[in-house]
This record gives sequence, structure tokens and C-alpha cells, in this order.
Amino acid sequence: MVKKINIFFSLIILFVCFLIYSSERIYQDSDMDNMYLDIGNLLEIEFIKDGELYLKNNNNVIKKIDIELADLDTEKKNGLKYRSFLKENRGMLFLLKDQEEYKQIDMKDMRISLDIVYINQFNTVVFVNKYVNPMMKDIEYRNFSSTIKYVLEINAGMANKWGIKEGVTKIIWMG
Repeated sequence: MVKKINIFFSLIILFVCFLIYSSERIYQDSDMDNMYLDIGNLLEIEFIKDGELYLKNNNNVIKKIDIELADLDTEKKNGLKYRSFLKENRGMLFLLKDQEEYKQIDMKDMRISLDIVYINQFNTVVFVNKYVNPMMKDIEYRNFSSTIKYVLEINAGMANKWGIKEGVTKIIWMG
């Protein structure tokens, strides 16, 4: 008799646990979008130095920065997203496969303002999009007469501070 009572109570406890688990699961499924947003807001990705980039005006080095490369599709898609800060002497260099790839870069889920520097196949800066605000889905795009081979993202204001000039500044990077 005692054995039957123990089994009965065990079944009741299992049933109650199942009900609790099921109700939590239903809540999570209905609130899945918010759950992922909360995780994204908690995520902080660390800078990984992949090389150094030299910015030059008329063969004079104006700035040397540490760069993180974005050459895989997932790295390009994420870029500097989920980062709360970027040290002044750092940036992310996107290595583009084709001419249209630069148009896929956006500021969705970004936390910091950036200067976005477009660099052609001759390693020359052709356009600087300055003070691009975070969380913007649409970025000002241009159709360039030369092929865009690289995009450099740096903290907003650094292009002016370092003296980056369209048509003048060239880059050399070592990875």
C-alpha cells in the first residue's frame, strides 16, 4: 500500500513539473522575439586584432590603426554590431568580393556612431560617410566610378581628426 502511495505522489509531482515546464515553454515561444532582443542587448563582442592599417596622404603616414578584418560573410553581416565602444586607434576593414557588396552594410543593431570610409581598387579613399548614427537601416550609398574593394569603419569624427581626404588618402594594410 505504501509503495502505491509513493508511486501515486511521484506521478503527481511529475505531472505538476510537466505543467510548469509547458507553461514556461508557451510563454517563451510567444515572446521569442523579445527574448532574442534581450540576448542581443547583453552581447558584447571583443575586438580581435587581425593586422595594422596605415593611412597615408602624399606618401606621409597620417595614422596607424589596429584593424579587425571582416572577410567571411557572417563577419561582414555583423561588422561592429553588438559593441558598446571602439578604441580610437582601431577599426574594422571589410574585404569585399564584388562591387555591390558595400551596399549591404547597415547600422542595424549598432551601438556606436561611425565614419564609414569607402576605398577603391587602387587603395584610395573615394568617399567618407561621416557621423553615421547607430540603429539606422538605410545608409547613404553612392554609385562610384571606380570599384569599391574595401570599407573601413572607424569611430565617428576620426576621419576629420586624422585628416582622411577623398581622392588623396591611401591605405596600406598588413595582416
